[in-house]
Parts: sequence; structure tokens; C-alpha cells
Amino acid sequence: MIHAPGPCVLFATPGMISGGFSLEVFKHWAPSELNLITLPGQLMSGRATTIDLDKDTRIDVRCQIHQLSFSPHTDSKGIMDLAKFLSPKHIVLVHGEKPKMASLKAKIETELGIPCYDPCNNETVSVPSTQYVKADASDAFLRACSSPNFEFSKRRHTEGEYLGLDDPESSQCLHVNDERVNHGILVLEGSKRVKEMRSLHGK
Repeated sequence: MIHAPGPCVLFATPGMISGGFSLEVFKHWAPSELNLITLPGQLMSGRATTIDLDKDTRIDVRCQIHQLSFSPHTDSKGIMDLAKFLSPKHIVLVHGEKPKMASLKAKIETELGIPCYDPCNNETVSVPSTQYVKADASDAFLRACSSPNFEFSKRRHTEGEYLGLDDPESSQCLHVNDERVNHGILVLEGSKRVKEMRSLHGK
């Protein structure tokens, strides 16, 4: 595709052409004045006029280079300003170099007094909540919910009648005996009282 004839538009990463596929394409397209490279972020310090492919090969950069302020990233000051403005209860840092994230985490906790987390990949974070929902329930309902609603019994395959547990002609099966008081979901709408929806009564 890089060498295909005719005009085309290519999106490649990384955006700062510091390596990877975007750098490989840049090496091919940079020598031509017909090509345009757009960088979605801050320009690198100084504009490169040549590229060293190896110690014996150097190419001139003749293509047009434009910058668009399109980067979703921000520095530590920007994150601190955002945290001050939003005043969140907790902050989780999920992207960045580990030493810098640890430094920013300490700064957030020290200067802003906000609990901050910088978990590693695949690490679980438990964030305590200050929101509690109160719900009333009867003693009978709580006892029914905490008790098993099934039992194992023996049944004869031919007649479908129950036999003793030690009867050799019977096989063990699961028998559900649902005597719980109530089923449903609790819904809290704003500051209103908790109400029960889609209630299903048992036996």
C-alpha cells in the first residue's frame, strides 16, 4: 500500500512518528514534496530535515508537515487542574509510565487530599462507596432467603413416585421446594422511598 500509485490517506501510529509503522511510512514518503504529514499533537523539538536509515544511508525530508491540536493526553498539571475543578471522591490513574504515575499519585493525595490509585495491568481496585440504600424486610423474608430452597430425593423412573433414599430401584434427583416469601428487585429513584418491582410470590 505504501508504494501504490495515486493519492491516498493513511492513518498510522504512533502519532509522533517515533517508531513503528508510522516511522516506516514516513521514511518512504518524507523525500517527496507532494506528500503531507499531519501530526495530531505537539511537534517534536526542532524539525528534522534528514533521516538516517543506517550509518551509511540518509534521506532528506521534503514533505509538508502540519500540526493539529488533537491529542487527548495532558500533563500532570492538566490532570491536577481537572481534579481540582471536579473534586472527585477517588481518582484512578490508568495510563502512563509507572514512576511518573506513582509521583502524580503522591502529589494528588498530598496536595488535594483525594484517594488515588495507580493499578498495574489486570489488578483489581476496590473503591469504597459513600452511597448507601436502606431497605426494610421482614424477619420471615430474611429467613426464607437464607434457607436452601431445594432438596435431594429419590424417584422411580417408571412410576414417578418417591422411594426411600436407600432403595436400589431409585435414582437421586433434585427437587425444588420454593417456599420463599417474596421475589423481586428493589428500585431507588432519587430521594424517593425504596419500592419493589416485578414481585413474584412463592408458595
